[in-house]
Amino acid sequence: MKKITFLPLLALTVLFTACSKDDDAVSIEEDHETHENISLLISDTNSPTLNFINLDSEEVKTYQASYAKGSIYATESGRYGVITHRDNNFTETFNIGGEIDHGDHSHDLGETGFAAVKFESSEPTHFKSEQDYVAIYNDGDATLSLFNEKTIETNELVKSISTGTTAHHGAMVIFRNGNIAVTNLGNGAVLPEKVHIINQEGEIVSQEEQSLSTSGIHGSAGNNTTALFGSNTGVLVVNDTGEQKIISYPTNFEDNEWFGSILATNSSNIFVGYTTSKGAYFIDIDSEEISPIHETTDLFKCIVSRDKKEVLSLTKNGDFKVTDVASKAVIYADQVPVPMDTESTDHDSVISNIDYFDNSLYISIPSEEKIIQYNLEEMVLTKEFQLAITPYQFTILAYDIEH
Repeated sequence: MKKITFLPLLALTVLFTACSKDDDAVSIEEDHETHENISLLISDTNSPTLNFINLDSEEVKTYQASYAKGSIYATESGRYGVITHRDNNFTETFNIGGEIDHGDHSHDLGETGFAAVKFESSEPTHFKSEQDYVAIYNDGDATLSLFNEKTIETNELVKSISTGTTAHHGAMVIFRNGNIAVTNLGNGAVLPEKVHIINQEGEIVSQEEQSLSTSGIHGSAGNNTTALFGSNTGVLVVNDTGEQKIISYPTNFEDNEWFGSILATNSSNIFVGYTTSKGAYFIDIDSEEISPIHETTDLFKCIVSRDKKEVLSLTKNGDFKVTDVASKAVIYADQVPVPMDTESTDHDSVISNIDYFDNSLYISIPSEEKIIQYNLEEMVLTKEFQLAITPYQFTILAYDIEH
């Protein structure tokens, strides 16, 4: 095992909702700690059953989704899960629920279970939760389904927005000003080849001459005023003004080796791009430099921490690195002590998925119907959660209120 100079891996999830006006009367001398609900929400490969595991009590509860094989995502605050059913043209939401106790008062998050927002759309696929909005790109008709996270419990109408192009496997980024950078099919047959900017009424607000052409786009991430898209031509950078540029890949990238996935970090000018055949890389949009995080020919998964300060990269044989964004230093490096399900033969293959929170890496093992918890600081396997389902996808829901 190899342990590298320790830095705190995960800060608590950012504050989402302040207390009500009644809370303002609390004495300022009273010391409130941060309270959080942390749980796993897991979909089943073979049935609509969900498993919901509270990580404090380790209690496993079951709920019934609308369909099997739900793709599960956490909203920006961590309070809600969003479950998309691409093959069934349906999306639903799930509330972490419970109560956060502050001693003299408490915060009721409602009943754990399905929330009010649910809707039909054509092949809901790509997910984004940023700037308080949740957006789903619908591959079947090139529309966006958009709603505000703060209105999930009130069941505010989900807006359907035309993106000004024809159906394709699309992606988007929501800017701080509310406008949305979204892929345009262009001359592509399957993958899009351009990006333009629309407002929330579906009107194109960027100029046609600003859109650069690429040879295929997949994957996107944003930092309030800038959006990045993975492209076979190079990394496409789109500013909220509509201006665009392409950052070239390193010279050791062969033809058709490119970033199909892009992640944002807590640094406005640093992003992460990765591909299974080359590994994970930092992308500096100011210097236009692309530098290695974890060079490997068998990258399996890559994610950023909830506070976006660290990058975790994992290979198929279990080797992992946790890298600090600010210093570029490797914080942890080791090999997970269990074999994962890594072989994918087609789109329907069921493989291991990962998430991590508060120094713990969580890995699903579908073939053994379980999720393991691995402590990154101590580098030991700490828990195994045996399930009554075959885990398809899962995410950590973690909601905090700080006083």
